[in-house]
Amino acid sequence: MAQYKHDRFFKFYIQSLYKTKGKTLQNIPVHNDEDLEIDLMFMVEGENSGWLSENLGLFDQLMQEHPTVIIEHYSSYLEEMDINKSMTRKNLYWDRKQKELVENTKAKTELTSSQPSKKEAKQQMENQNPFTWILTVNCSEKLLNLCGAQRATEFGVGVYRLPRIFRLGIVIITQLVDSPETMWLKMLGDKHSATSAFESIKQLSPERREKNDIISACIKYCVYLREIPTDSLTPEDEDFMKTMAQIDAWYEAEINKAKLEGEFLGKLKGKIESASTIIRAKFGAEVLTPQILSQLEQLSDQQLDNFIVLMFNWQQPLEMESWLSGSEKV
Repeated sequence: MAQYKHDRFFKFYIQSLYKTKGKTLQNIPVHNDEDLEIDLMFMVEGENSGWLSENLGLFDQLMQEHPTVIIEHYSSYLEEMDINKSMTRKNLYWDRKQKELVENTKAKTELTSSQPSKKEAKQQMENQNPFTWILTVNCSEKLLNLCGAQRATEFGVGVYRLPRIFRLGIVIITQLVDSPETMWLKMLGDKHSATSAFESIKQLSPERREKNDIISACIKYCVYLREIPTDSLTPEDEDFMKTMAQIDAWYEAEINKAKLEGEFLGKLKGKIESASTIIRAKFGAEVLTPQILSQLEQLSDQQLDNFIVLMFNWQQPLEMESWLSGSEKV
């Protein structure tokens, strides 16, 4: 769906949030037309520890609606054509997937001489027949009535389901109540919604993996927008870029603060803590391995200063790891 704005950020964002909770697939072709690609599909892996350690509120509830979920994002008003295309994409995908499952079951039966029960086969089909959530900044009451959408009261205000046969729901981000339960969804709203949500996310502990990864996703998208010629940006693009730039500026201020605090302490320990904070914020907590921490502890006072400065420029963990493993760190 290349015509919809901020598709790249949406994908960065979902993958960053849910990489500990399941598998995501992007740009699934269902027809010889980019407009009929499925942007993002999520397969729940319920045994993953992320479901217990990372609570993303309403977003988690939506993602667990079904074992296989298609997520679509619209950065302005949802139109009737958008819903029609969404259904078409899903139906084209499922038509092909269903045939594939039948063929696989048939081949397995021939090889093993065993056949799954009708109940098992039906459940497998059900688990892989996706449910679609459309996340939209706004949607008219007229369109909701036209497609027979009803409030999904168990999720609260702003969430709707179409008749069951369509396997589709709509989340209207502007209608969601501002709360810790909705802030992760609010980041996909308009500039006011995203800015407000990020203010809440900033208050989370620096040890929260999802906080650090979302900051990283925002920075990556800000870099992407900066590479686009200014005359190619729409007013909506420019507004969104300003929001991302504010997040980027906050991040740099936090880095400077951590650096200054480390210098004020005048101890290697303080600088190592500052360096660790920067690594978690920029690349994610999982990058700060015992090996990386050990390498930081072996650096001199001057080398730690150099490392903190270089972290402003590095875009990939590999650059940092290469420098730490190098023989010259001056």
